[in-house]
Amino acid sequence: MTTMLNTGLSGLLASQAALSVTSNNIANATVAGYSRQQVMLSTVQGGVYGRGVAVEGVRRIADQYLVDQVWSTTTSASFQQTQSSYLGQVEQIFGSEGSNISSGLDKLFAALNSNLLSPGDLATRQSVVNEAKGLSLRFNAINDGLQSQFDQLESQLRASVEQSNVRLHEVARLNAEVKGHGGIAAAPPELIDERDAVIAELAKQMDLTVSENHDGTLNLALSQGQPLVVGTSAATLVVSPDAAQPEFGRLSLRFEQAEFALDEGVGGGIGGLLDYRDNSLVNSKAFIDELAAKIADEMNTVLAAGTDRAGATPTQDLFQYDPLNPAGTLKVTDGFTADKLAFGQDGTPGDNSNLQQLVALADKTLTFTSLGMEATLGDAFASKLGELGSRSQQAKLDADSALQSQRRAQGEWAGVSGVNLDEEGASLILYQQAYQANAKVISTADQLFKSVLQAF
Repeated sequence: MTTMLNTGLSGLLASQAALSVTSNNIANATVAGYSRQQVMLSTVQGGVYGRGVAVEGVRRIADQYLVDQVWSTTTSASFQQTQSSYLGQVEQIFGSEGSNISSGLDKLFAALNSNLLSPGDLATRQSVVNEAKGLSLRFNAINDGLQSQFDQLESQLRASVEQSNVRLHEVARLNAEVKGHGGIAAAPPELIDERDAVIAELAKQMDLTVSENHDGTLNLALSQGQPLVVGTSAATLVVSPDAAQPEFGRLSLRFEQAEFALDEGVGGGIGGLLDYRDNSLVNSKAFIDELAAKIADEMNTVLAAGTDRAGATPTQDLFQYDPLNPAGTLKVTDGFTADKLAFGQDGTPGDNSNLQQLVALADKTLTFTSLGMEATLGDAFASKLGELGSRSQQAKLDADSALQSQRRAQGEWAGVSGVNLDEEGASLILYQQAYQANAKVISTADQLFKSVLQAF
C-alpha cells in the first residue's frame, strides 16, 4: 500500500507539472518568439511493480536549423525592404509633376520657339525668362528631395547602429546568464527564447553567423567574419565622419583593440541603407548635377555668342550655379531681364540666328558621364527616370519575394516550436484526467490502509 501511495503521489505531481507547463504554453501562445515547452517524464525503476514516474525537467521545443532560417530570411527581407522604400521615394522625387525636368525643358524650348517669328517682342522674351526660372526650381526641388533622403538615411543609419549596439550588449549579458546556469540544458527555456528574440532583432539590421560554445554561450559575427559577440564580450558599431566626404557617416566595428571598416556587405537594414546611399543616391545626385550644369553651360555658351535686344554683346549669363552643387543652386542670374536675351548674331532688328542655335540645343547630343551614354538633354532625363522606375519595380518584387520567404520560414518554425491551441487544449484534458486518476489511486490506497487497520 505504501508503494501504491508513493506511485500515485508521483503520478499526481507529474500530472501537476504537465498541467503547469501546458497552461504556460497556452498563456504564451500569442507571444512572439515563444517556443512551446514540454515536461520530460521518466519511469522510476525498482521493485516488482515499479516506483512511479519522475519529472526530469522541462525542455524547450526548438529546431536550430529553422531558427537560423528565420534569422537569415529576416536579414534578406530587411535589406530588400529598405532598398524598395528608398528607390520608390526617389522615383517619385524625379517623376512628380512639379520636378519633372523633361516637362520643364519642353516648356522652355516651347517658349524659345514662340520667339522665332518676333524675336524682339518683350512679352514673348519674358516667357523664356519665366520658364528658365521654372526649370531652375525643378532642379532645386529634386536636389531638395535627394538631400531630404540623405538626411533621413543618415538619421536612420545612426538610429539602427544605436539600437544594434544595445542588442549586442544584451546578447552578451544573456550569454553570461546562460553560462551562469551551467549551459543550455540547465538554463530556463524563457532565457533562451529571450536571447533568440534579441538575435532576431539584430538579424533585421545585419547578416549574422551564429555558433554555439560548449558553455551554452553564442558567438555572433558578420557574414564577412568580423566579431560581434564572443561569449560575454560585445563589439560596438561606430558611425563617424568620412574623411573624404565628411557629410557621409562611415561605419566601423570596434572589438577590444581592433577596428574594422564596414560597408554594404554588412547586410540587413544597415547594409540596405549603405548600399542605397553609396550607389543609387550618389549616382542620382551626380546625374542631376551633371544635367543642371550642362543645361546652364550650353545655353550660356550659345547666348554669349549673340547680341541682345539692343544689338549689344551680352554681359550676363542667363543661368548661374555653384559648381559644388549645381542642381541645388541653379537659378536665373540676379538682375537678368528679358531684353538681355541674345537672340541675334549681327545686331539687326528681327535677327533670330542665335535663337535658332538655342532651339537646336533640344536635339543636341551630349555625353553624360553619370549615365555612361550620349543623349539629348530631354532623353537623358527620360533615361534616368526610366532606370529609376525599373529599379524601383524590381526592388519591390525582390522585397515581396524576400518577405514571402521570411513568412514561409516563420511558418515552418511555428509548425515545430509554435503553440497550437488545439493540441494544448487536448493535452490539458489528458493531464487533467491523469491528475484525477492519480488522485483516485491515492484515495484507494488510503481506503485500503484504513481497511487493514479496521481488521485489527
